[in-house]
Amino acid sequence: MRHLLPAMGLLLAACANETSLPEAGSVQTRNATASARPAPPPPRVTGFDGLWVGTITLQPDRTRECPRAPSGEREINVTQGRAVFALNPQIRQSQSGHVSADGSIRMVDSLDRSIATTGLFSDGVFQGEYRNGLCAYAVRMVKRG
Repeated sequence: MRHLLPAMGLLLAACANETSLPEAGSVQTRNATASARPAPPPPRVTGFDGLWVGTITLQPDRTRECPRAPSGEREINVTQGRAVFALNPQIRQSQSGHVSADGSIRMVDSLDRSIATTGLFSDGVFQGEYRNGLCAYAVRMVKRG
């Protein structure tokens, strides 16, 4: 114990010039206040609202084998700036996202956010890319309503 006393004195002397730590209560209050404020919703961009219809095409890649693209037309329905992409209506598989002011969008699957479609609405045409894992598909749609 006698050997510990000088070491404890050095430790206390080293800490004497340190600033005090904030009380735990003040940090908790500050964190609670910051998390209580919800993020502002994205601004509504309605200039691209409507029904967009088109196809999905596999972008071939010789390094991997990907499932074929779904046959038939698919739809993106944009309402009040929120887009819903019906990938597979039979099993209710869809992606959703909000259109930016410049027409760009990233729509994601509700269960797996790494499955996504990114693209651009412009001049009555949507051009984008649907990615599922390492597989990529071109998406091209036109505005119908």
